[in-house]
Amino acid sequence: MKVLLLLDWQLYYIIQLANALSQEHNVLLVTRDHNFEISSPDHPVSLADFLGQTLSDKITVDRLHFRRRSFRNLAELRRLNKVIKSFNPDVIHIQDTADWRIVLLSVLNHRRKVVVTVHDVHNHEGESRGLQAFLWYCLMRKAKSIIVHGEFLKKQFAEAYPRYGNKVQVVPHGVYTIYRTWDDPTVQEEQGTALFFGRISQYKGIDILIKSWKCVVARVPGSKLIIAGRGQDFTPYARMIGDAKGFEVHNRFIPHTEVPRFFRRASVVVLPYIEASQSGVVALAYAFGKPVVVTNVGSIPEVVEHGKTGLVVPPGDPYALAEALVTVLNAVELRWAMAKNISQEAEGELSWDSVARITTQVYSSE
Repeated sequence: MKVLLLLDWQLYYIIQLANALSQEHNVLLVTRDHNFEISSPDHPVSLADFLGQTLSDKITVDRLHFRRRSFRNLAELRRLNKVIKSFNPDVIHIQDTADWRIVLLSVLNHRRKVVVTVHDVHNHEGESRGLQAFLWYCLMRKAKSIIVHGEFLKKQFAEAYPRYGNKVQVVPHGVYTIYRTWDDPTVQEEQGTALFFGRISQYKGIDILIKSWKCVVARVPGSKLIIAGRGQDFTPYARMIGDAKGFEVHNRFIPHTEVPRFFRRASVVVLPYIEASQSGVVALAYAFGKPVVVTNVGSIPEVVEHGKTGLVVPPGDPYALAEALVTVLNAVELRWAMAKNISQEAEGELSWDSVARITTQVYSSE
């Protein structure tokens, strides 16, 4: 089968999927020529170098050059459309996108089967879709099949968009083993350390976590919470932390080369989200065998087996969150058992080989 992967964002995700699909299929990856997911002014990384490190040489790569508002897009789209027609894909797979050029390329190839992966059915609290909403509806109409990462999201989609609900199929989110590329196994786990990792956003419940952690510190001597990531203004959270002990904050862009070190150091990874769809942070934690403490929101509990790969607590409850963190941090044997269960999941249902097989079934479905 010939598979065209059209990409605006979700670079880490699509690289892992492309590598797995390329074992059985002919894959062309067309990605927007950006590096905002992998680079920052302090840690510049070129897209070409990154793809050279991580992408299988079985995969053909082309890039959508220029910015979205550039007048040169007309010639660029004409060029890419010729590339696509020459490749003659059986399926075009798109991650939900805010890039009009990707939507237009799918429309220009209207006779080909289009599959769209929807990572978030609804906007997160404090976020707006804007133009993306219109482009999103265009894709939903065009799509033959729509992929989501959980049964909760499938139900949520069908309730919100009943016209397209019959198109939805569930494919698990694979474990982010790509980050092992930059792993340093000499980094030791620090006992009593929890990690919050990722974009700083209102819906992620960092205020709840800070309240919770002050309870944890009183019960687990020497414990530490690492907060690593950038996003919205961190000032309100910094005020909440004050001069309290037990916090280590890295409010900045975290280069991919540093990511494994943070997860290696942690005894547990915590996701105190108020609401969510699913989370790549769980997929990242599992790549390093780390148990998680998560809230019961979205499809996250579908990949966290309570008591086996982590603990699930109600959202918005700092005391329940603290109790779960104390339980995991104080129980070395429990963490070992969870790590073993996580390894089995990472090599089984949540492996990219498994994800690619299910995705191929979606491609082949009528």
